[in-house]
Amino acid sequence: MARPNGGKLTIYVDCVSPYSWFGFTNTRKFRPQLLAHEIEVNIEPFFLGGARDGVGNPWTPPPQAKAAFAQQDLDLTSKLLGLKVVQPNVFPISSLFPVRLARYVKDHYPAEKFEETFLGLVSGYWSKGINISQPEGILKALGGVFSAEELKEMMKKALTPENKKRVVDTTMSVGAFGAPWITAINADGDRRDWFGNDHWDQVFHHLKVPYTAVTVSPPGQAKAHL
Repeated sequence: MARPNGGKLTIYVDCVSPYSWFGFTNTRKFRPQLLAHEIEVNIEPFFLGGARDGVGNPWTPPPQAKAAFAQQDLDLTSKLLGLKVVQPNVFPISSLFPVRLARYVKDHYPAEKFEETFLGLVSGYWSKGINISQPEGILKALGGVFSAEELKEMMKKALTPENKKRVVDTTMSVGAFGAPWITAINADGDRRDWFGNDHWDQVFHHLKVPYTAVTVSPPGQAKAHL
């Protein structure tokens, strides 16, 4: 997907984060237009828990008011993106094991298989409530992507020292304190980073690609998003 001279966008995602699902969805939606403007687009799995610990921002339960807002944000954003988000019964989980598997798939399979894998993991957890931190959960979430025999072999290979190091190196290389984490380098070589799925105007502005900002349509011109 490399397009030289136009710039590069990399989004770091973890299946434990519903906002990673949102960012992943939008990245795939925007990718054709970004590629047309010679922007390289890359999706990278990383271990959110390790990244947060590494910069001194470990996860803590949010206060009640913030939790209520977060639920509203999840509900509305998922609705606007056409996704079904259901709070898992087991939360939080350690995503290290599924991230290692996603890393292995990213490095050894076509890009399409990696994206199917990440989608299966994140939707399995955030839509179907599958505990993907366990091997049996991986088998259930990715049963439509790989055979059980393939998955069992891949889970073994995901635990090799080489693959574990790949996860650590990717996780600790960007200084992320949340997910999704977006890094954009424009045609001038200038880099900026963003946390979250709600700064796309800034990302596109930095990449110097034309975009339409959020606007309000005049009465009668278009139906509202209802």
